[in-house]
Amino acid sequence: MNLYGTQLIDNAYNNLKISSSGAFINATVLVGIFYNHVNNKELLVWYFLISSVSLLRFFSYKLYKKNNHKFSIQRWKQIFYGGLIVSSILFGLTPFLFFVQQSPLHQAALIIIISGLSAGGVSSLSSLIRAVQLFLVFILTPLIIKLLMQNTLLYNSIAFLVFLYLILMLYIAKEFYKNYLNILISKQMYKKTAAELSISENRFKTVFKQAPLGIFMYDTNMIIHEVNQEFMNFLEASQEFLISLDLHTLPDQRIFPSLQAPLDNIEGFYEGQYTTKFKQKNLWISMNTSPLKDINNNVIGGIGIVTDITHRIQTQLQFEHQAKHDTLTDIANRSLLLEKIEQEIIRYKRHNIIFGVIFLDLDHFKNINDSLGHAVGDELLIQTAHRLKDVIRVEDTIARIGGDEFVILLPDLANEMQFAATNAERIAEKIHNILSKSFKINDLTLNVSASLGIAFIGNGSQSPDDILKYADIAMYEAKKAGRNTTKFYQHKMDEWISRRMAIENGLRDAVKNQELELHYQPIIDFATSKVIGAEALLRWNTPKFNDVYPDEFIPIAEESGLILEIGKWVLQTALKQFVAWQKEFTGVIELQKIAVNISAHQFENSNFLHDVDSIIKKTNIKPSCLELELVESALVENLKTVSTRMQKLRDLGVSISIDDFGTGYSSLSYLKKLPFTTLKIDKSFVMDIQNDVDDKELISAILMIAQTFNFEVVAEGVETQEQYLFLKEKKCTYLQGYYCSKPLPNEQFIQFLRKNSVRYSF
Repeated sequence: MNLYGTQLIDNAYNNLKISSSGAFINATVLVGIFYNHVNNKELLVWYFLISSVSLLRFFSYKLYKKNNHKFSIQRWKQIFYGGLIVSSILFGLTPFLFFVQQSPLHQAALIIIISGLSAGGVSSLSSLIRAVQLFLVFILTPLIIKLLMQNTLLYNSIAFLVFLYLILMLYIAKEFYKNYLNILISKQMYKKTAAELSISENRFKTVFKQAPLGIFMYDTNMIIHEVNQEFMNFLEASQEFLISLDLHTLPDQRIFPSLQAPLDNIEGFYEGQYTTKFKQKNLWISMNTSPLKDINNNVIGGIGIVTDITHRIQTQLQFEHQAKHDTLTDIANRSLLLEKIEQEIIRYKRHNIIFGVIFLDLDHFKNINDSLGHAVGDELLIQTAHRLKDVIRVEDTIARIGGDEFVILLPDLANEMQFAATNAERIAEKIHNILSKSFKINDLTLNVSASLGIAFIGNGSQSPDDILKYADIAMYEAKKAGRNTTKFYQHKMDEWISRRMAIENGLRDAVKNQELELHYQPIIDFATSKVIGAEALLRWNTPKFNDVYPDEFIPIAEESGLILEIGKWVLQTALKQFVAWQKEFTGVIELQKIAVNISAHQFENSNFLHDVDSIIKKTNIKPSCLELELVESALVENLKTVSTRMQKLRDLGVSISIDDFGTGYSSLSYLKKLPFTTLKIDKSFVMDIQNDVDDKELISAILMIAQTFNFEVVAEGVETQEQYLFLKEKKCTYLQGYYCSKPLPNEQFIQFLRKNSVRYSF
């Protein structure tokens, strides 16, 4: 104990900062709980004493850390014990001072606080066994006595449990102390051993000077006579084994020519793989050999200098592998895939052997990745790669070229296109089947499908990028066809790509050319049947395209980034129009809200909050009349960042709804953590109310959740009387849908308001 006294007391003072602070915090909590339930004067006097003692103990910690040489170890120990004993006695008095006779809840709180202090003391005082024993006895014994004084079976039982707890804490404290002491002893022994080893190593180096390379010498009979330490090290062989070893007996004869060269009076060299004799280690070595000559210049043997280059070669091979393989799934990457496609093009030109590629994209992967997190998404990609390996042929190549996009190269399909297509389709069917089985990731069960596009070599002039592009186009056609299917590339698919590019270019001038228009769908209050507002819906009137609907051009606007400019225009136009309606129908209709859809790109943009605030001020709209509709894809970045951004919108007075509620993966968790005001039930649930019992129950559950969280609920897609009556019975707040009106241009919407100025007649 004396040997390690300094370390033990040092550890005790290191823990004193936390323990004294903990004592003060516990005392404060105790005062807060018991104030006005016991004698307040005694309580405050006690609090003053314990706070003073805690402060003095904290001050002693600061003094010790600043100048521990001010007193002897024994004196520091006395100071420590003094503060500990006083603090322990003060807490030990609490059962007698603050035992609220008629309140079991306060009694339980007192027991919990004392028990917590005792448990914390075992950890913080573990380096001083006597200190922790005194602490435990002083703090728990009075509690046991007080409980026994109640003289009932219940209190006696609790007293007995506290007594057992005291015995357990004393035992644990003893074990803590033993472990800590053992650590100190081990540390001291380690330092001593390390010093002895250092002395021994220095002596060894003075006797045996080591070179940084392995060196060995052998005679003309190829018998080894001398080796240095480095040579023995990398072979992991002893000097006894190596001296007198006949090099003719080496099992790996790849190095023999370079060993023979010095005996023929020439330099030798070998670099490559080598398997050692002693431990059969598989190494990469670089070896130079030179002749050994006597004073008459006669060859008397050879000397070899060997370097173990295994790590360098393995690193080089690893870099080469990483350059050609996907880091996540360890399958081929785009670079390696293009090389292999180029080789197959050459084979096609020479032998007319048709090959194809399957372009695979997981359906709705972004929803999984965004809602469940990138870790789950990454694991899904890894498992997908493993499954694809199980169904492809040996000669096929599977590659990941980005995100959730995989490509399977299918060489040697056939010499005739019809047979090639049949073989490729058979492989595609295997892929659909293997992916249809559920994926197990952590505690999640995921059901995944994929859209596949297949393209074949058409002529020798096609490049690898051309073939990949054709397969990609076919894959998008499979997605358009409803996903979870396979499409073969046809040249007419190029028209779809051209249309997409034309739409994107047209959208760039849509705002400037005043081609965009807003339609408004009324929002009706179930309780009053009154029109209370509208949702603004974007339309594009352009002479360049036929039948271009929002479902087609809005995703293109989002992918191209044009949604930022368009979204700002929509927000400004909708708010300006809403204010005009309010002025026109003042005293006739109380219009309360205008709902505007916000894309993930808009919401994440750094200027979004400023734009919203600026447009509100510019249009003079009452902020509470604006409701921004967000979909889950706008919420999947760092939840803290999203919450902060949403709270700033709420601080402006703006309402926020979660659109298409119930279709995502994590909506319920968002309700608790994010400041929404409104839920919008997706029309896919509403439309099947009359036929699907599950949808009825789901809507009922959503409405119950909304009531719990005090949310308003808007049901979208209400088209029939049966849907209306069911939702009204369930006390849904608002409705939208063709049952009252389709989305209307501004002038028609104004006529709708005039016609239904009192209430809407269903």
